[in-house]
Amino acid sequence: MKVDEARRKLEGLLETRFCDAEDAAEHESRLKALTGDYLGGFEFDGRARVFNALAEPNRLKILKLLGFREMCVCELTAALDMNQPNLSYHVKKLENAGLVRSSKAGKWVYYSLADEESLKLLGVA
Repeated sequence: MKVDEARRKLEGLLETRFCDAEDAAEHESRLKALTGDYLGGFEFDGRARVFNALAEPNRLKILKLLGFREMCVCELTAALDMNQPNLSYHVKKLENAGLVRSSKAGKWVYYSLADEESLKLLGVA
């Protein structure tokens, strides 16, 4: 079932309050099924990773700096007064959330924003 159709059906069911339903067991069964159909159309795990990544001040600082340009690890550690293992931990979280991408040039790793426009809309970059 498509998300729009599931939403319409769920909205229709929710016009009747659970406590006012003639058959509470039937209402509950339909509510569970329609909720599953509706929410199944969304990718919550990826969104949760993004929000988790954005919920840490150091990661927001990294994103803000990458809003200027691609930066190497040494620049980010110096700018944020962080040690390399700590910075790498935070950048890995941002990469796993799809917010940052990395590229290697020799022994240096450079980081850049994966989707600058979306992050600007959020006020992050």
